[in-house]
Amino acid sequence: MSNVINLDDVLATKQDLTYKGKTYTFEFSDKMQQALNDTWVKANAYANQLTDEEKNGSKTADIDHKPVEQQLEYVRGALAKQHEIIMEFFDQTIGENKANQLYNDLNQSTNGLMFVLGLVKRAADKAIKDAETAEYPAFDGNEDND
Repeated sequence: MSNVINLDDVLATKQDLTYKGKTYTFEFSDKMQQALNDTWVKANAYANQLTDEEKNGSKTADIDHKPVEQQLEYVRGALAKQHEIIMEFFDQTIGENKANQLYNDLNQSTNGLMFVLGLVKRAADKAIKDAETAEYPAFDGNEDND
């Protein structure tokens, strides 16, 4: 008697997210997981950069003492870089057209994209955890019926 393991029951390989009647499919792979983790870290780093530098005594902490236009340029630059990093991830995973459509459907909100990125990260992490904790039938050797 063969113990067949149906991986479809225990291993999620993609996540569909639907918004405003459109479906966005994120395929889970090692490459996607690495890109997701890199994007998550970098995007959060740029967001935190705006608040942490003063606390950490960074040499750019004196930005508050700069003229207003330089302050605005600094903030806009950090936010633009965060947006660029997030959009690059979506371009690579769901394609440029769908990434732009999602951004437009979110009223051109980088914070909205960051929220969706968080949902994708949570789904990818859950897929790995679920596969690790799933109950599998016992393996009875390399007999012909396995």
